[in-house]
Amino acid sequence: MRKIATILLLSIFTFNIIGYQLLYNFFSQQSDTALELALDQDQYNENDLISIKQPTNLPYYSNSKTFSRIDGEVEIDGTTYKYVKCRIYNDSLEMLCIPHVAKMKIQQSKQDYAKVANDFQQNEKEKKDGATTKSFQKQLSEYEDLQIEITTNIYSILNSKFAALNIPFQNKRPFNTVEQPPDASFIA
Repeated sequence: MRKIATILLLSIFTFNIIGYQLLYNFFSQQSDTALELALDQDQYNENDLISIKQPTNLPYYSNSKTFSRIDGEVEIDGTTYKYVKCRIYNDSLEMLCIPHVAKMKIQQSKQDYAKVANDFQQNEKEKKDGATTKSFQKQLSEYEDLQIEITTNIYSILNSKFAALNIPFQNKRPFNTVEQPPDASFIA
């Protein structure tokens, strides 16, 4: 019975560490493959396509009025787009892209699972109504007060023992002269 419980707990632990990432990556690859297959067979709505134009400075290129099929993806403002078609026209690269909704849902689900699996104290913090932040602020202010006391004590010790030193905390300089220093004289 203990062996079964141990194996079960270790398998749950292993899944929480790396298993869910492998599972979500597998689902993501499956959605990529399915979308690429649909795009290759022209099974998409033309109204869903967005256009991305980028200037190009290629020395030798030919204008193309027709689009050609390409593969790839780009993420813009948290939205994943899959490339559908592209062309070079009037010294700019035009790409038609479609939002990859299935992959975005899988990524969001992965992030939600990771947040729940790895953030054990999230619910306890919400229930305490900010009591932890007040104690943290109090500890922080006591720490700052202690630092100020230590700094002023060091400053007063240095000021009383070594008055001629140029201390970074001290605004005045020990020698205020506008005159040129004397010429160096060598004794022979």
